[in-house]
Amino acid sequence: MQPQNKTLDLAIRCMDTVKQVFGNKGDIPEGFRSRARDVPSSLYYGGVLYTLAYVASKASKDKASGDDLLMQAFQRDDMVTLFKEWFEKKLVEDEAYELYGACLMRAIRELVGIGKANSLTDILRMLNEPGMGIIAERRLLEFAEWLKRLAEAVVQKG
Repeated sequence: MQPQNKTLDLAIRCMDTVKQVFGNKGDIPEGFRSRARDVPSSLYYGGVLYTLAYVASKASKDKASGDDLLMQAFQRDDMVTLFKEWFEKKLVEDEAYELYGACLMRAIRELVGIGKANSLTDILRMLNEPGMGIIAERRLLEFAEWLKRLAEAVVQKG
């Protein structure tokens, strides 16, 4: 049976993944909650292209680029395993841009309908197509708002 609201369902799955891997208390979940609070206004005022590029730039590490991390999230189905691998490889930081970016990439895949891409720049090009940006922004903004409310409800101050 398909969920009635796919956007809410995805936001719940993302929040459940963060909670399962990192708990609902501590620096990483609090960083995720901070991103969840900030990104909706960035999407609203800056648009999906700017916001995605910004999140990818902030997700970049010495060991992996934001492009690499976000594309791993876009291409892999099991986010729990992915987040655990990133944590073990010390690719997750307290600011949690990489985790939030992974959720955005999943939303682009599932809610916007971009199924195949080889790089972040490919995705940005597709989102920049006439008409696609408007659809993507509306769907991602709704997703970001749900994720914000869930993160505020689930994550405890440490």
